[in-house]
This record gives sequence, C-alpha cells and structure tokens, in this order.
Amino acid sequence: MTYRLSLAFIALFAICPAAAEKTVYTVAEGKLDNSLYKIALPQNWNKKLLLIAHGGRPETAPLSADFEIEKTYLEELLKRGWMVAETSYRRNGIFVTDGVADLNSLFDFIVKEQGRPGKAYLAGASMGGKIAVKIAEEKPGRFDGVLAVGAALLCDDNGTSSEKNRKYFKKHTFKPGIPVLFVSNVNEVDLVKEYAGRARKKKSDAAVWTVVRRGHCNVNDSEMLKALGSLEQWVEKGVRPLEENLSIEMRRADSTARHADDRVYALVRVDPAYGNLTADLTGSDLAKAGIKQDSYFNVGFKDKKFKVFLGYHYADVKKGEWVAFLTADDHLQIAMNWANAQKELGCKEGDEVFIEP
Repeated sequence: MTYRLSLAFIALFAICPAAAEKTVYTVAEGKLDNSLYKIALPQNWNKKLLLIAHGGRPETAPLSADFEIEKTYLEELLKRGWMVAETSYRRNGIFVTDGVADLNSLFDFIVKEQGRPGKAYLAGASMGGKIAVKIAEEKPGRFDGVLAVGAALLCDDNGTSSEKNRKYFKKHTFKPGIPVLFVSNVNEVDLVKEYAGRARKKKSDAAVWTVVRRGHCNVNDSEMLKALGSLEQWVEKGVRPLEENLSIEMRRADSTARHADDRVYALVRVDPAYGNLTADLTGSDLAKAGIKQDSYFNVGFKDKKFKVFLGYHYADVKKGEWVAFLTADDHLQIAMNWANAQKELGCKEGDEVFIEP
C-alpha cells in the first residue's frame, strides 16, 4: 500500500472549501492505489465517519467516487459534524473481495491523514450492502456499524447482478461482529430476514427494516437519516432497533415539468456513474399525462425517441431495455438495465426531455 497523495490530500483540504447554506466543509479527491476517493470533511469534525459502499456498475463505466451532497442526507450529516467518504473501488463490475480491501484501504488512509474516528459506519447499497456485510463478518477493528440498503446477498466475486445461486448466500458466516441494520424494499426483504434469523441462531444479531414500497434501494433521504440514526443509537447506546415498516412518503409540489401538446417536458439530472436520468416530474405529472403503472410510454430528446416500461426497478426489464420508476422522493428515474440511458438518448445534465403516452 502506498500513500503518494498525502500532501495532495492536505492541500485539497486547504484550498477547496465548499458551503451550502450553513454547511461548511472541505472536499478532497484523489487516487489511492488503483481506486479513486472523495472525502468531505466538516469544519468541526465530531469524530464520526460514514464510508459509502456503492453498488455494482457496468464494467465499461468510468471509475467514480463522486457523491452528491447538496439537498441530500449527507448534507445533514455534514451539518452535524460527520465526515463522509467514498471509494470508486479499483474496478467496476460485480465483486466482493476487492470492495472489502478498497474500503479498508480508504479507512486506513483517513486514519493516517486525519486521525482515527471515534465511531465509523458503513452504508452500503446493493452490491455495496453485501460488501459491508462481509466486512461486518470479518474480525472487528475498523468499523462500528453497518447500514445495508437493498443488500445483494446473492452476488459474489465475478458474478452477475442477477445471480440467483444460493451457494453464495450460504457462504456467509451469519455472525456479524458489529451491528448490522438491513433496510430493504418490500419485494426484496425475504432474504435479509433469513440472514437475520440465521444470525440470531448463531447468537449474533442483525435487524431488518422493511421499506413498504417496491423497488431496489428505493429509499429517500429522510428514510436514510432515520435508519442511520437508529443504527447510531444501537452502536453508541446499545438500543437495538425494533423490526419496523419504514415509509416516509414524499409528494412534491415543486415540479417544474410543463404539459404541452400531449407531452410532458422535464429537466433532467444525470448520474455519471450509470447514465441514469432523473426527471423533474412527479407521480401527479404522470397521472395528468395518462401514464399508468406497469404500462409503456415514450421518452424523447430532439429527434430520438424510445419506448420505456414504467415499473418499479431495473430488473423489471431485460438487460439493455428501458425502464422507469418513481423514486422515493417523487422524481421519475429513467434508465436502461445495465446500459447507459444518457448516451443512448443523447442528452446532458440540464436538458429538457419529453415523455408521452
């Protein structure tokens, strides 16, 4: 392990201040061995650290450790004094072992540069949830608690995103050495409940919260804050969370979508890691346009137009096909299953796309 960027790390903290309302923090970005990192450090660090373990990405996608801060639960954590960091991992694809190593490496790097945190938490989504659980099952030392959202417990090194072979599930020890709180959408909760049951039989523990909406990792910022707060209480005060149905519904009234000529026009944000589009329109906009759940509609930009299925999550369609769903914060997510919707449609951040029945 080398730390050639230590001075760059310090310099970035010195020259890259960022502020959003009352949130004052500095951002460091760089390369650690073969992975990228991004670290956000508040002005007054309370010695709590959250490492983000992202999910699997197409192997052809660029490596990215970026995460949004403004108007997310991470902004609130920074206001409270938490440090937040993410690794790109050394590669894209589906894996576990490399993810464990890269998260541990980033933790050690932060300790070297900023000192050891008082409490360190992992928040993993999808494949990242599996990686976080794997870390929890190893000898405790770095981390104090895990929040596993939509944990893909069936994936493994060099597997596929839709791996259904239970031999990978059986490879777990089911003995996490630190608290693990699973948060899963209702259609994906059975496997994590089985994990928690096996953990209890082995005199270990894991708690499960069920998000009462269908989807995959379809959780909003308010729900993330509530879950992380419960994990924090478990770790720091010994208050184990009760099994809970989690649902903080969002019904936005600030949509900027416009309705004209039997179409809905909406501005989009782009997720550069996946190429997914988040359109600024709501469930009410879809209803007004006559677009119903489990039906098809068209999405277009300039002279391009594609047929999209309005489902609940990516796996509702075959690889390479278009899918859309309402997010937990009442936006329309438009994507392609393991393909890049932005590149296919030809739009960019801030462009206006249209949808029509």
